[in-house]
Amino acid sequence: MSTPEVVSNGVSFEVESFEWVDTDRLQVTGRWYGLRGHRFVRPVLVVQAGDEQRRMLAMLEHKPWAADDGEEWTAAFPWEGAPVELTAAELAVAPSLAVDLPVPHVPGGRRKAPAAPDGPLPARRGPAEPAPEPEPEPSAPAGATAREGISPEEVAALRAQLASEQASVRRLAAQLEEAHQGLAAARGAADDHDALARERDAAIAERDEARARTNLDHDAIVEERDTAVHERSAALYARDEALDERAAADFERQTAIAERDAAFAERDRAVEAHRAAVRDLEALEQRVVEAEKARAERARGEQPSIQPAAGAVRTIPGVDDVRARDRPGLVWVQRIVALIVLIVWAIVVYKVLHGLV
Repeated sequence: MSTPEVVSNGVSFEVESFEWVDTDRLQVTGRWYGLRGHRFVRPVLVVQAGDEQRRMLAMLEHKPWAADDGEEWTAAFPWEGAPVELTAAELAVAPSLAVDLPVPHVPGGRRKAPAAPDGPLPARRGPAEPAPEPEPEPSAPAGATAREGISPEEVAALRAQLASEQASVRRLAAQLEEAHQGLAAARGAADDHDALARERDAAIAERDEARARTNLDHDAIVEERDTAVHERSAALYARDEALDERAAADFERQTAIAERDAAFAERDRAVEAHRAAVRDLEALEQRVVEAEKARAERARGEQPSIQPAAGAVRTIPGVDDVRARDRPGLVWVQRIVALIVLIVWAIVVYKVLHGLV
């Protein structure tokens, strides 16, 4: 009859046989259930024989050892030396999967084969249901054992096997309790992880929001900077234009001042020329008056000598002769001189006014 063994992580193993084969190896056969998400490695068998413990790797005969749910699975382990009575055996197929095996019967001993069950095999137990401890069978009297053909050695072996199985059940119960504690710790860690994840998500959201605000502020600052740079460029351009206009105005002012000074100089020269012309005219009139007096004296038969008038600026040769010959011609000369003086004066005034404007 197969012996179901329940291991952690929701995986169970039904042991169909665990026995010595040809006294040089141990072979285990059974079926695995609930293997979803688990990956097998090279099986390891750890056995206890008195104070000695042996660790054996599975032979390559049945490689690969990957198991299918509910399919027959076999692994063989080499044994060096003569077979001995084992007190405990553990099969490990993955770092998190291990199962205790019932100790095999030593080859050469006699053991009554167990009768096949009438009904179906008992249902597999889940990982949360600890295996019930088997009740110790009452010891049969010596006569009964003799009648059934069971020797005292076989009874002792069966009792040792029963004790081993009870120890395996207690170990499984302890492992189940540890698994429950680990599950509770894992749930607490998961809650802590969820809280940390929520805090992390909140921190990420805050960071993204702060980054978005920073980007908006940066864009606003960049826009303000660009506006300020544009305004500064416009102000510099306006300043340069104002400087150019001021320079042009200064140039025009300097030009106007130079023209004004030239006009003033020309006016002064015209005024001086006018004054010279006036002096010449006065001198000419003085000489005309003197010539008139001389002619009047000649008309009365006198011949006075004509002396130059004091203060005369300069003499004009031929004027006395002209006035003596023709008095109307002298009048026209005076008019022409006066017209010239007026023309010169008008030119001077026009230039002075034009320079001031």
